[in-house]
Amino acid sequence: MTVPNSWGLTLEGLRGLYRGLEEHFTLVYFDPRGMGQSGPIREETDMGKAAVRADFDALRRHLQLDRVNAIGWSNGAMNLILLASERPETLSSAIFLHGVARFSTQDMQNMAASHSELFQRYEAFQQEMNNEELTAAERDSRVKRFDLEEWFPHMLADPEATRQRMAQAFDAARFGWRHSQYANVDPPDPFDTTEDLRKITARSLVIAGRHDMLPPEKAQEIHDGIRDSTFFVFGRSGHFAPLEEPELFVETVVDFLGS
Repeated sequence: MTVPNSWGLTLEGLRGLYRGLEEHFTLVYFDPRGMGQSGPIREETDMGKAAVRADFDALRRHLQLDRVNAIGWSNGAMNLILLASERPETLSSAIFLHGVARFSTQDMQNMAASHSELFQRYEAFQQEMNNEELTAAERDSRVKRFDLEEWFPHMLADPEATRQRMAQAFDAARFGWRHSQYANVDPPDPFDTTEDLRKITARSLVIAGRHDMLPPEKAQEIHDGIRDSTFFVFGRSGHFAPLEEPELFVETVVDFLGS
């Protein structure tokens, strides 16, 4: 089962990342509330991480699955830490892909200092999105364009080599502006799950990219906190190992789940 990204990404985006795994396993995807085929947002918290975890567990029970393997990417990996610590009895294994256990204002400031041009473009984009004449659909379209043309390529180890593959992977996906803004305040700063890691009992694989905007040492904190977990760093990847090193990614996951 996949853990959706609460910042507003329909399931087609994760399928673009994990499609290679579908040749080996049955994968279960679902849309966050207010996105794709899921129901509408009724209150602000429907866009949060807790809502994703609640829906993950409800779907697991609906499918009559006592224990599942779970995978989360980026924001989804951070949420998987909470899911795996809250309901350890429901997970056989957990794969944390490009996630972190802790993230604070200082981490954000460090990223901004290292990638100043990108963050300047992001600030300009935020100002553009304040235009009250923009419709919700126009905002969703613009955030997708910004992510695919500006933010995501900056998170690749080799943008020229992977840009087209990334565009194809996310082509059918919808992005949510309202969700992305809510993700900035959910949860409040700082995000810190280091105490939750020791509650995780599922067999765990932690994956990092050597050239990620957040250094592999941040992901290693997940590995260090989970007993008997496995840590693997993709040497030619940034934040998108399934697209940057697809064969190795599939091989790594298949070996882990099959062992």
